[in-house]
Amino acid sequence: MNVLRKKRARSLSVAALCAALGCGAFAVAAAGTSAAAVGNSHASRASSPVTLKFWNAYTGTQITTMENVIIPRFEKLNPGIKVVNTSFPYADLLSKYLAAAAAGDPPDVFRTDIAWTAELAADGVALEVSNLPWYKATVADALPGPLQTTMYKGKAYSLPLDTNTIALFWNKTDFAAAGIKSPPTTITQLITDAKAMTIPSKDQYGLGVDSTDIWDVSPYIWSEGGAFTNPSYTRASGYMDDGGTIAAVKMLVEGYNGGHGYIGPDIISTTGDSGEAEFPSGKYAMYIDGPWAVPTFQALKPVPSYGIVPMPAGPGGSHTPTGGEDVVVSAGGKNIADAELFAQFLDSPFSQVTMASIGQMSAFANDASAEVKTTPYYKVFTQALLNAYVRPVSQYYGLVDTDFSNAFEEILAGKETVTAGMETAAAESNNALAGRS
Repeated sequence: MNVLRKKRARSLSVAALCAALGCGAFAVAAAGTSAAAVGNSHASRASSPVTLKFWNAYTGTQITTMENVIIPRFEKLNPGIKVVNTSFPYADLLSKYLAAAAAGDPPDVFRTDIAWTAELAADGVALEVSNLPWYKATVADALPGPLQTTMYKGKAYSLPLDTNTIALFWNKTDFAAAGIKSPPTTITQLITDAKAMTIPSKDQYGLGVDSTDIWDVSPYIWSEGGAFTNPSYTRASGYMDDGGTIAAVKMLVEGYNGGHGYIGPDIISTTGDSGEAEFPSGKYAMYIDGPWAVPTFQALKPVPSYGIVPMPAGPGGSHTPTGGEDVVVSAGGKNIADAELFAQFLDSPFSQVTMASIGQMSAFANDASAEVKTTPYYKVFTQALLNAYVRPVSQYYGLVDTDFSNAFEEILAGKETVTAGMETAAAESNNALAGRS
């Protein structure tokens, strides 16, 4: 079956990588030794100086802040513990971690994408932390969305570390030219405004969506009252192919209208269009993005005139996806008690507010006011996080995302009806969630 782009390969899961690397045997052994060492309290501290390995995908100022501010502070407070930071390209991070785990020498602490946490837990390479005595106090003020990403089958296998979400960026120049005085607060007004600011002769579109991935489409699905799976993330049928989900997909398909509507070509991956890249010029009057876009716009000359507001509300309210990273203590680590201390320190107000000042939004509500003072434009995102939802928390999320996205592109290409396409996506996602893909 032909599609607008080469059909995306279904993502290689952690489970598949673990099988290829031999993590399975390690996971069983590590689970046994870790349980014996940790029990329901915490492992014994090493009596001699130890060196902890901390792996992540930090870049630029994130690395320098971690190495020159966060780690020195921790080492000063915890004599005898040295932390060595190692940052890998994001694309390499997971495979390197799993290879190290399979070899029996994982880093003591691992900053993981929230989408990987459930998979790492399922494969036994992440230490359960919800049974440790310090856990409840550490996460007491965590935002609900980030905290949910740490869970697998009712237990926590990581700590929330940093978070983000997305909001509506609106181009004030385009709005003024159309005689619209303020940004939309409802989905209905969003559509009306987008139509008014779509000018084909100027190659200008009222709305950019950026892709068919769950991350980009979920604000419309959830705000229309739809869902991708059941609450336990075990079934997509009855959710991905029903109710508000169908209504939202129809709305977006009608908005795109085969490339002739108010939604621009950025929704199709092969066009090369990007809402973030084209928004400053006014080609896209509105699009949804995260706090990372702001420094990009501020560096432009001239700086575009724009505003940021929460996702306009629909019948289901105003909801955007929770993004960010968690921190994992490796089940096979050699210094678990010391690793627990460092993981807790990364969630301390000192670490959270320090990292927030360079773009890593805190996953904790009590740090929100402090980070808004240092970075005022965070305010709309911290408010949005209070109503943010999580994408399916499953070790098979990558497969579900691919199934949904591919089906949506088929629909946009006119090769499937909305109902048939979403039924196909739901059926394929059912298989993925059951581990049958």
